[in-house]
Amino acid sequence: MNAVRHPPRSPLGGAPGPDAALGGRVRTIRFPPYWHAWFARQTELRLAALDELVDEHVERRVLRRYFRRLKHAALFAFVTAAAAAHWFADQIAWLVERIPALRAFWNLVVGGA
Repeated sequence: MNAVRHPPRSPLGGAPGPDAALGGRVRTIRFPPYWHAWFARQTELRLAALDELVDEHVERRVLRRYFRRLKHAALFAFVTAAAAAHWFADQIAWLVERIPALRAFWNLVVGGA
């Protein structure tokens, strides 16, 4: 179980054959005895519960990322709309000062004298 397997090398020393692992040579993970005991204690129900916990954690992380992006988009839209409204209000006020017909219309809209 803990033996390391090496694929046969090609005679030319070039690329490994078609049965070689994706990352190069085949490696076996060697766990310490503590982890062997832990894996031996696991049952189907415990592994299923662990799998559900991991799935819930991943789902919460995805939802947090989605809501953070949604919050940033809403904040950006609000700030952009406020800046645009302020800019357009300044432009309208500048035009109203210079065009008498617009000044009369603006007085009707805002209820000025």
